[in-house]
Amino acid sequence: MKGIKNILLVVIILLSSLSMACVTREDAAPAESESAITTATMHEQPDQTRPDQTRPVVEIVLFHGTNRCAGCINVGKWTDEVMHAYYEEAVENGTITFQEINAETNQRIAAEYGVRYVSLYINHVMYPDAFTYSEDHDRFVEALRKKIDLELLNGS
Repeated sequence: MKGIKNILLVVIILLSSLSMACVTREDAAPAESESAITTATMHEQPDQTRPDQTRPVVEIVLFHGTNRCAGCINVGKWTDEVMHAYYEEAVENGTITFQEINAETNQRIAAEYGVRYVSLYINHVMYPDAFTYSEDHDRFVEALRKKIDLELLNGS
């Protein structure tokens, strides 16, 4: 009986580590550059030199690790696709922003969000459906669009 418990414990530990392939390392040294991967038309901070620019209504941030799993890659690619296919004008005027941030090399930003593993945040709140549908393009796009539309309604 004790042997079965030990085997189950090892299996649980292995499954946990596999399911969190993009886990951040708290003890890793921060990178010197601490630069985020950002879509070119989107801004990390509002430009203080432009008085007409306001804070985004919808801020989307994907945190990932250096070694990205297929689901993490899909979420980034499909989120960017949604931004440009359905919200191009909002992206261009800064109403919606999207960033991909490597949490291992940008630990300061990840700590601000409380990130412990790969995750998508919308307006500083984790959006769990992103990874629920990370293997189903159509359901992902539909769910993300509903969430963004709701945030736009609530923020305007």
